[in-house]
Amino acid sequence: MKNPLPKLCPLCVSCDTETIHVLDCGKFDRSKLYSTIRVNHCLHCGHIFNVLSPNELRGLDRYLNIEYAPANLNAVDIDGDRPGSKSSLSNDRYSQLYNILSPYIQHQHEILDVGCAMGGFLSYLNRKGFNRLSGVDMLEPFIESARLKKQFNIKLGNVESLPFADSTFDAIVMDQVFEHLAHPLKAFREIRRVLKKGGILCLGVPDASQYSKFYFFDFYWLLLREHIQHFDVHHLSLAANREGFRMEEYRQTAHAVMSEQMVMPNLYVVFRLSDPAPGKNARVFKDNKLFKQMTGYIRTEKSRQLMNSRRIAELIQSKKPVFVWGIGREFFYLYESAGLKHCNIAGLIDGNYFKQQSCRIHGMKIRGADELLQKASPDATLLITAIAHAGPIRKRALAMGFKGEILDLKNSAIQRVPCRP
Repeated sequence: MKNPLPKLCPLCVSCDTETIHVLDCGKFDRSKLYSTIRVNHCLHCGHIFNVLSPNELRGLDRYLNIEYAPANLNAVDIDGDRPGSKSSLSNDRYSQLYNILSPYIQHQHEILDVGCAMGGFLSYLNRKGFNRLSGVDMLEPFIESARLKKQFNIKLGNVESLPFADSTFDAIVMDQVFEHLAHPLKAFREIRRVLKKGGILCLGVPDASQYSKFYFFDFYWLLLREHIQHFDVHHLSLAANREGFRMEEYRQTAHAVMSEQMVMPNLYVVFRLSDPAPGKNARVFKDNKLFKQMTGYIRTEKSRQLMNSRRIAELIQSKKPVFVWGIGREFFYLYESAGLKHCNIAGLIDGNYFKQQSCRIHGMKIRGADELLQKASPDATLLITAIAHAGPIRKRALAMGFKGEILDLKNSAIQRVPCRP
């Protein structure tokens, strides 16, 4: 008999939780990333989180180092907001973060960026006149890239065991990191250790209370499987308060991620370390607003999933050869949960060199567009699953002389693009 999954709430440590949605997704052959998303709700405090087994958590750490980081480092997209990017989209996010952080920091302060990736925000701070800067990240490929700059004090480390002495920093920043953590309370405890009394902690996380207002693709904010905590301001503050952090202010923002069409809801919260940590004695105030918002989001996405499943059923029935362009989150979701794996798949396309060289799906190799589409028959169908880049992909396919039908599942409807005469 398999051991039951640990279902303790990571914020209030209650075992009184329930599963509110299960979503099956595929993955690359031999990938360590977990395949089934199980979203749980804490009946005691109202927090929403993904349930992972110990093996799935270990696999997620390996995935981030050996798949996620190399795929980002080899991405052909130079405009998206990727880790360490210098793109305009990344700079927009850095600007949002700096705007809420700047009133609390001074140029002589020691500042640490936890989850610094390749040092993008540290470079931004440096351009603003800050030079007592340190960074830490758990992903070796990112750290190796960051160290090439030879600008900052960059170390390999984990937020649960930071490689710094007690009371070292005046301010700590964690942007788009806290949602990845299996043990948020341990992270707050370790941050408390290295932060000076009265020091500032600035957290940026996806705003789960706003998922429904920022539609991008079916279940997209759950398909980010490395995001295992779904925070709103109440529950982020609940965890912080247990370790003696007091909220100074928060802001709800939004920023474009992979393209201008893909906008993520964001929550920035500034905390100050000043109180004794109440720990287990902290009072827990239940707030069910997030539960209501999340269940509403899930209902809406189920209806969109049904529509896309019907569209894909048409492809299955037609038995036409199908080329799929964009082998990422959306593809895996459609492959497992919407029936795409039952189509007559003639080829998988992605411009990422790492995916072409290292990844397979049920033994199928991923190739470049030129290699496949120029030889495609007129009755073939091109299904675009790289939703953030659907427009440029469509134009490129037509420029290559692709004569088949081009389908785009964006906005839960297949948009049929006429071929050139």
